[in-house]
Amino acid sequence: MSNARAHALGAAVGVGLMIAVDENKRGVSTSAPLVGGSLASLLGSLPDLIEPALHPNHRQFFHSLTFASLLISGMKSAYEWQPKPHDDAGRMLRALGLIGSGAYLVHLMMDATTPKSIPFLGRL
Repeated sequence: MSNARAHALGAAVGVGLMIAVDENKRGVSTSAPLVGGSLASLLGSLPDLIEPALHPNHRQFFHSLTFASLLISGMKSAYEWQPKPHDDAGRMLRALGLIGSGAYLVHLMMDATTPKSIPFLGRL
């Protein structure tokens, strides 16, 4: 069963690897995988802050496959968005969006492997 520590570690490793693969594909090497992974570890429990585990059936809409699909769609749009070269705020917003949604998706993937799994739709 995943707990906050496991979610933090999973998010750090998962997001750090995604950033490293992207950098490798672009032929660059920076500290972004370490920085992004560290930030992702802080965001790894975000779904449980939105829907706290107060009872065994706490996983609803924000822990669902439907929400994961919406998040993936938004993540794809953020990945394709290229802020202007001198738009530091836009670049930071893009990076935070990708790291945060990556950490969220890792959390959902880890929850999906538990006996309770995650619902298809859930309730709002």
